[in-house]
Amino acid sequence: MKLLAKDEQTAGGKARGAAKAKGAASKPALPAKPKKADAGKKTEGSKKTVKKSGEAGKSFIDTARDYLRDVVAELKKVVWPSRKQTLGTTGVVLVIVCLTSLFLGFVDLLFSRLLHFMVH
Repeated sequence: MKLLAKDEQTAGGKARGAAKAKGAASKPALPAKPKKADAGKKTEGSKKTVKKSGEAGKSFIDTARDYLRDVVAELKKVVWPSRKQTLGTTGVVLVIVCLTSLFLGFVDLLFSRLLHFMVH
């Protein structure tokens, strides 16, 4: 009953209680939709913080140092593939590139011969 909206608790609460007592299955309650007037209001968490006039921003060097520190931290989280996996996927890519180039070369040869036949 905690998930039900207030109007559903008061109006439909008695009817649901009777239906549950009879053994009938009831649908789960949907959360109440916010009013249109409330949609335009900003919450406390969405307000921007204002810097004080005496507070100086970070310098470019500090910002770059923080960025590079974050990059190194993220790269430590990466799961790098093994040498065997890298060689296997590289081989697959090379085979697919060779097959594709042979196919496109054949189609190009076919179209150029067809065009040459039509022109002459």
